[in-house]
Amino acid sequence: MKSIAVVALMAAALQTTCTAQQPPPITASITTPTPVTKSGTEIRINVTVANASDHTVKLYKALGSDGQAEAANQVDVYDADGKKLSRIDGPVVQIKGQTRHLPKRWISRTTVLVAPGQSCNDYLILSDLFDLKKPGIYTVTIRHEMRVLDSNSEDQLIDVSSNTITVTVTE
Repeated sequence: MKSIAVVALMAAALQTTCTAQQPPPITASITTPTPVTKSGTEIRINVTVANASDHTVKLYKALGSDGQAEAANQVDVYDADGKKLSRIDGPVVQIKGQTRHLPKRWISRTTVLVAPGQSCNDYLILSDLFDLKKPGIYTVTIRHEMRVLDSNSEDQLIDVSSNTITVTVTE
């Protein structure tokens, strides 16, 4: 009887391991037409989220016209020293004598259906979200969040990270 219980536990563990190691149903990638740009110039980041599964998926997308990919994606920017930059597009507050920018509070987004092998394309203006006036090399990634049904038919939130790109700002 003990060996049946052990086999059942091992089978459950194997199934959990296999489920946890399944690749995400989407991929995210970013590019920029201006990897080297002058300080004060607009920096555009193109965002592509592709359906890598064999079934239609629902992706988040900004409501309205393109150019607001930050409404559906978490954007992370680091300076040359590896310090994470704060967003500047939200309200400004004073905390302990320091000026801080809170993230923009609106998330005006919807879901769009994307067929297998298809993608959803949008862009954001990085220089509107972060202070990139100081010359240097900045590292950029995005994370796209989506809801998926797991094997227990419960909604599960997953984050899929993009590739990393660098943007060089010159004087």
